Amino acid sequence: MKKIGIIADSSSGLAYAPFDHTIQITKTTIHFGNETLIDGVDILADAFYTRLETDPQIPKTSAPTIQEILDQVEILKNRGCNHVLHFPISTNLSLYGKNLKQVIEPLLEDVELTVVDTKSATLMQGYLAYVAEKLAVKGYDVQTIVNIINNLRQHSNAYFVVDDLKYLIKNGRLSQLSGTVGMLAKIKPILQLDQTGRIITKEKVRTHHKAISRMFNLTISEAKDAKKVVYMVLHTNRLIDALAIAEKIKEQTQNAHEVYVSTITPTVGAHIGSKILGMGYIILDDYDFL
Repeated sequence: MKKIGIIADSSSGLAYAPFDHTIQITKTTIHFGNETLIDGVDILADAFYTRLETDPQIPKTSAPTIQEILDQVEILKNRGCNHVLHFPISTNLSLYGKNLKQVIEPLLEDVELTVVDTKSATLMQGYLAYVAEKLAVKGYDVQTIVNIINNLRQHSNAYFVVDDLKYLIKNGRLSQLSGTVGMLAKIKPILQLDQTGRIITKEKVRTHHKAISRMFNLTISEAKDAKKVVYMVLHTNRLIDALAIAEKIKEQTQNAHEVYVSTITPTVGAHIGSKILGMGYIILDDYDFL
């Protein structure tokens, strides 16, 4: 019988997860010019976003190294795992996970690796790994776990509202022209992490307050017919506002199985900036045992 271990990269937000887990996290590095910091080791979210708001440099990130992944696999192997499921950030946001299995597999001994394209990021990604861990503990086989995770991803969605477009412009998510016009016109785009795991513009709203309100209504409306929903409110240095949205979800819905509030990990925040608010949901209707 296979014993399954779970790995996710730091984009998953699992280092800040509002639930308990034993998932191994591969670390990403953040670069402020010539200074290199390991996410979750050398810098944590609060300090990162405080710096981001004052440092004129726009940071870059580097994916976990092959050795870092091998080290995490070895930890799980020493715990008796003979199969590892790895949950990287969407391959349409980073190529890190795309050919990972082919690269890693020849280096492994007595353990198999399956890479699951989450088509997601932040705690939306992390929650899928969390579910996989719970299923593994219950004794589900690898293929069944992967099938359930893929189904959950198809019954989920996430939006976020950007306060400052410069990070998205710098990282190629918006064109320089459209970004500049947006800043001048005070446009606040509602961005969506779509079913392919890409960031797209859902709508453009005139003010930040209206964008947050519209994001809330979109999220609640899309999940209103479901019976069992995990809602997530994600933020970058906006905890009070995130908590207020979470309370509003609890007040206005009858189907909230869980409402999680969590910071967005610096690895992702480096690409979207500070003062972000996001909302997401995952529908659990098909799985009473979750």
